[in-house]
Amino acid sequence: MDATKRDDRPTRHPWERARAGALAALLGNTLHEGVKVLGVGCGDYLCRTVFGGLEHKEVAAVEIGPPEARLEQREPEPGISYRRELPPGRNRYDLTLILDVLERVEDDRGYLKRVVRQHVAARGRVLVAVPAFQALYSGHDWFRGHYRRYRLRQVEQLAWSAGLVVVSSGYLFGSLLIPRLLSSRLYHWGRVRDPGPWRGGRLSASLLGRLLEWDNTVMIALARAGILLPGATAWALCENRRGGN
Repeated sequence: MDATKRDDRPTRHPWERARAGALAALLGNTLHEGVKVLGVGCGDYLCRTVFGGLEHKEVAAVEIGPPEARLEQREPEPGISYRRELPPGRNRYDLTLILDVLERVEDDRGYLKRVVRQHVAARGRVLVAVPAFQALYSGHDWFRGHYRRYRLRQVEQLAWSAGLVVVSSGYLFGSLLIPRLLSSRLYHWGRVRDPGPWRGGRLSASLLGRLLEWDNTVMIALARAGILLPGATAWALCENRRGGN
């Protein structure tokens, strides 16, 4: 059964599905047979969606979620392994994803430098994605253990400080800016809970998913054309152009 279809159910949140599709679009021809990937913050659904179409790959997915999330419960996928810590030694990867992770690290600059120095191959690509705009910081961010949110310029500066060259960058989920701004004002910090799986049903999940997918498609196309629109997620696709680390 196709990996994407296997997870096409109402419990999968439309945002998560739209995010996976957008990330796959950003990576483009970086995804190829035999690619070696370090996925920091990549869960099983995202790994199967983005890499499931590749017959030959080596994906080390580093889980950043809560300790109670059991790795052995992840559905097996050939070429994908799950772990709690970064790989040992100086393993090098063609592609490194750092997704919704830097906001959870107090020393985000030092963390990114360490990952690049130890694990990114020469000419290797790095895709960073983080929640955008500190003005949107809410009790939900606090509940998730986020220290901060970012402007795109800050993400680019972090990449440069780690020795990376920014190839392209932009925002995703522009349609969620106003809802996130309103929620940041309305959340009662002491009553924030994890929203959990999607409970809106198939029709609403399909409609919302299509809206978010269209939103991201337009924003990616405009960003590649040099037109920057703000969104709830900031991203930067980078390259390690150093001859060695």
